[in-house]
Amino acid sequence: MITRFYKNGQTTHVKDLCSELMRQGHQVLLIINEFHDPRYARWLKAAKIPYVTTTDPSKVEKCIQRLLPNPQIVHNHSVHTLPLASTLRDLLQIPSVTTVHYLNFDALELLHKQDAVILISLEMQKTFAHLASISYVVENGVVLPSQHPKRNPWRKRVLILAQVTPDKEENFRRMTNSLLAWGWDVSSAGNWYYKGITSHGWVNDVRALLRESDLVVGSGRAVREAMAWGIPAWVLGSFSDGLVTPENVTQLEETNFSGRASKEPFLQSNAASYLQNPSPVKMKELGAFGQERAKQHYSIGLMAEKLIGVYEECSSKCSREKQT
Repeated sequence: MITRFYKNGQTTHVKDLCSELMRQGHQVLLIINEFHDPRYARWLKAAKIPYVTTTDPSKVEKCIQRLLPNPQIVHNHSVHTLPLASTLRDLLQIPSVTTVHYLNFDALELLHKQDAVILISLEMQKTFAHLASISYVVENGVVLPSQHPKRNPWRKRVLILAQVTPDKEENFRRMTNSLLAWGWDVSSAGNWYYKGITSHGWVNDVRALLRESDLVVGSGRAVREAMAWGIPAWVLGSFSDGLVTPENVTQLEETNFSGRASKEPFLQSNAASYLQNPSPVKMKELGAFGQERAKQHYSIGLMAEKLIGVYEECSSKCSREKQT
């Protein structure tokens, strides 16, 4: 498993995938570069995920020989580590697959040479429709709570769970100001710091924060995690798609809860009818709907099983090509 270290949901996704594959009885070695975070290193060690940080192909090959003899597949997750994945594919003579996590993924020449490409949404499938490599749509999964989370009484607590890039700042500023004006207790996990809110910075394990939240604001993985925990989610990124509901969930899944379904900015006037004086009963109903949806569609276990199917297809194809 290869990735570059980012302080965002992609890194959490890779870590959870490694853990789930190991739980299902597979052996994993994580190669993670640009990695200079002692707290996350301790997190990986606590999860018992073996990892190396070198990107020198010869050193990586020696690490593989020592820590993961006879590997069967290379699974890459970053455009920055795609050259290394391609090199290891040739050195080890095993298939290499890459998951595309974002629409502006470049290095298409190398991507075309992958044995398979994993796309995380139907929107992405359309964007990368002309790939030379075979592609599969496998949505990102999240770890489902083992038990129904115990929740404190509902009282307008919102968690902004996001890495806010410059193109998202105006939407998050508008929403934060609106929530504060409407009497919400606002906190954030990620890189959103703003006057009047509690900012926790990057948090490896957000379960404790989710347990104390009545609404989550964010996009992508953050929305899936909120739903898994039975919390209503407001999709906010470069655009604002609003609350996830039974009526719009299928459409929002197509764009991986990115905010690109509407292509509309956050407007206080539109959000006021939902968030200014929210009905606890209706919000709890949305949370229950989201939790059931997550159980059916977002499990990291289900996602890992789908990926194993892709791995097996690629390995079988590689074996046949070697025989011929």
